[in-house]
Amino acid sequence: MRLNVTFTPDLTFELYAQPFVSSGDYSGLMELAAPRSFDFLRYGQDVGTVTRTSDGGFTVDPDGTGSSIFQVSALDFNFRSLLGNAVLRWEWRPGSTLFLVWQQTRSQELVRTGGGRLDDDVGEFKLGRDTRALFGLKPDNVVMLKVTYWLNP
Repeated sequence: MRLNVTFTPDLTFELYAQPFVSSGDYSGLMELAAPRSFDFLRYGQDVGTVTRTSDGGFTVDPDGTGSSIFQVSALDFNFRSLLGNAVLRWEWRPGSTLFLVWQQTRSQELVRTGGGRLDDDVGEFKLGRDTRALFGLKPDNVVMLKVTYWLNP
């Protein structure tokens, strides 16, 4: 989102904000059926078995015999981020300008860890909840001041 306001030719304000919300919910594990193809064999349906573990990961037995079992860790995630910039520009005389800049970033990544419950919301996309949560995150703020003065005899 961008907002530009010109109060006078010498005084302007610019605001830029970029919210970002994403999530990933991994399930339906599969493997390629053959090299150089885009055909898949889904574990637990077409071939082998898949079992969800208590930490949110998976135990996969690709051939169903128990001889080649492997583990897949929990991959579900939610990511929230907000980046923002505000610039106030004042040209008090031709060539001499003052810039007041404020920058803010806030972000959070939620991942299902080894102790994560299967009923938590990691991996579930809820736009309203995740957008509201952005404003509860701890921000990193940077404020800068730049002054240029035109020396013209």
